[in-house]
Amino acid sequence: MATRKAPSATASGRKPGVAKEIYFDLFRKMLTVYYLEERCKLFVRAGKISFHASCRGHEKIQIAMAMLLRTGTDWVFPYYREKGLMVGLGMPLKDIFLHMLSKADDPSGGGRNMSEHFSSVALRVVSPTACTGTQYLAAVGMAKAIKADGRDEIVYVSSGEGATSEGEFFEALNWAGREKLPVLFVVQNNGYAISVPQAQQTGGHIHQIAEGFPVHGLEVDGTRFTDMYLEVKPLIAAMRKGGGPLLVEAHAIRLDSHSSSDDQTRYRGEEDLEGMRHHDPMTYTAGRLLSWGLITEDQIRNLHEEVKAEVDAAAESADAAPAPDPATAMLHIHSGRSPVTEEREPRPLSAAPVTMVDAINHGLREEMERNPRIVMWGEDIEDPKGGVFGVTRGLTDAFPGRVENSPLAEASIVGAAQGMAIGGFKPVVEIQFSDYSYPAFMQIRNEIATLRWRSGGAWSCPMVVRMATGGYIRGGPFHSQSPEALYVHAPGWYVAYPSNAADAKGLVKTACRIEDPVIFFEHKGLYRQVFSKSPEPDEDYLIPFGKASIARAGTDLTAITWGSGVVRCLRAAADMEKDGISVEVIDLRTLIPLDEEAVVASVRKTGKAIVVHEAVLTGGFGAEVAARIADRCFADLDAPVRRLAAKDCFPPYAPTLEAAVLPSQEDVTSAIRDLAEW
Repeated sequence: MATRKAPSATASGRKPGVAKEIYFDLFRKMLTVYYLEERCKLFVRAGKISFHASCRGHEKIQIAMAMLLRTGTDWVFPYYREKGLMVGLGMPLKDIFLHMLSKADDPSGGGRNMSEHFSSVALRVVSPTACTGTQYLAAVGMAKAIKADGRDEIVYVSSGEGATSEGEFFEALNWAGREKLPVLFVVQNNGYAISVPQAQQTGGHIHQIAEGFPVHGLEVDGTRFTDMYLEVKPLIAAMRKGGGPLLVEAHAIRLDSHSSSDDQTRYRGEEDLEGMRHHDPMTYTAGRLLSWGLITEDQIRNLHEEVKAEVDAAAESADAAPAPDPATAMLHIHSGRSPVTEEREPRPLSAAPVTMVDAINHGLREEMERNPRIVMWGEDIEDPKGGVFGVTRGLTDAFPGRVENSPLAEASIVGAAQGMAIGGFKPVVEIQFSDYSYPAFMQIRNEIATLRWRSGGAWSCPMVVRMATGGYIRGGPFHSQSPEALYVHAPGWYVAYPSNAADAKGLVKTACRIEDPVIFFEHKGLYRQVFSKSPEPDEDYLIPFGKASIARAGTDLTAITWGSGVVRCLRAAADMEKDGISVEVIDLRTLIPLDEEAVVASVRKTGKAIVVHEAVLTGGFGAEVAARIADRCFADLDAPVRRLAAKDCFPPYAPTLEAAVLPSQEDVTSAIRDLAEW
């Protein structure tokens, strides 16, 4: 879409359309930002703030944007240099200092999140992370929620110019433009990404990136208020009426170093710095107000004294507040709530067994009927294809407008789901192969996993990410991976991994109802196999997360496994029974939460344990299970804890090579027999 550059501010005087009160409010808030930043610098020197990123030079952009937003109605996804925006939105000064000082009463997260990462439910400021550019996709998801509900709201999302080099920025522009979503992208361009000048960062002008998408682009001088305010205001009004997204590149100056750990005099010359100081937005604004006769020198002096006193009082009050209690550090990782606490026997819908793929499909269908806020997207999931494995087949026709194809962009699939979940929907999205989930890892690990925790429980994003996973299908190295160990290292997520149709349905229905994000692994090699079939449970059957299944009772040895390992362990146990050896098989069903008590109880009974999984041995989740057994059952063990897993190699494509890498039935039976004979 065409872009344009806003005209430069003129020296002719105040322009019509901007009231005197707006200029006065602007100046007062700029003074507030100035004294906030100065007081923060004192706290840094005193060792009370460890990270400070001054917004001086950006404040006029931020205050102008706050004036154009509807506070408490529009949504804000900020980045780490936006005290001016917080002041403009009306965040109490004490709250700003409580956050900067990481106090117990910090409303942005109780000291969990890094300073400069402001959050407020009342102001609809969503808790940010320090990851550059990742917030753009969540903003797109929130805009999807707004459009789906038909609400008269917009989403503000911002960053510096450096973050626009991230792929998620381009993905967000693509999705927002494709769906004409009400997203206001604001890039505050101060010319430096820490020390890297823009010429080494961006091949062209950032606002012109909009030309490649159905996005309106605008370039403004962020140190000049009048033209910026008057240019952006009607475009936001158009956005509220369905005009689609807007990308604003607002040029700023960075009066202070990148952060308290940086010294910009090391890479910026004195002439550059002096020229920048000459364009200080606050000094310029004071001069304009004086020249327009809107304020006097005495009023300026009085304002300085008044604002400084307010800032100092807030700073001193926050400084006296208590530090967080160490006992609170682990709070809010999960919701602590479950839609089901006790598992009951399923009531089969019929005696005929169903495949796992059909059981998951039926579970999703039932949950979509139950909850109209469930939405789905992913690559190829719309009918008539219904996903490359057919898991979502029929759902597009059954639920028009709620099941849609997504761009081929895993970060977008997951990141947009976070925003829509914050907006009150329950996204259940599909990653076509777990092998291709890695572009979404920043969203999964840093954004989604931490949201509830870092915000002190203020924000949450209940959602489900379904991933087809595993080998034994001749898929080769990039369609057969088993990366579950990566995802258990993201506190905040639950990780489910069923081994049969009945469990798959019960677990996916729980995932759709639980108030936390869930990664739901579906083994491709189990989708349609006879051995993973089971009678289909009724629509009220839910399996509590963290409740393992004793797939086979035994007394001599415990085999702990999940996914494709279950059927191999069951076959081995049946074979061992012929020799009088009783093997207990535990199907974990969920890796997070891990049913440690079930594992410990079994191992204490049998005295021997082996953990079997399809993923590579080194760093596999089996190592965690084995370590916990050794820690809690050492005195009960009659043999070392064993592990059987894939060799430390990607799954090869040729059948003979795949068989040499992945655990075979013979491998499992042999390993269990060896342990039994210890």
